[in-house]
Amino acid sequence: MFILGIILAVAGVVCAGFGFMQNNSLEAQFNSLISSGTTNPGTIFIVIGVILLVVGILLCILSKNKK
Repeated sequence: MFILGIILAVAGVVCAGFGFMQNNSLEAQFNSLISSGTTNPGTIFIVIGVILLVVGILLCILSKNKK
């Protein structure tokens, strides 16, 4: 359970970092504006990343308290 928590936390950080990179990329914003009409293409990655990070941290804490 602890290993799964670490994997989820790392995946959350990577996903959120990718989302921030997408939101700061002018090319990604322009492509998103043309294709879907939004200017923040990385917002969904940031939200998913934060959720994964929180779940991963909770799994780590709960598995340490369980022992």
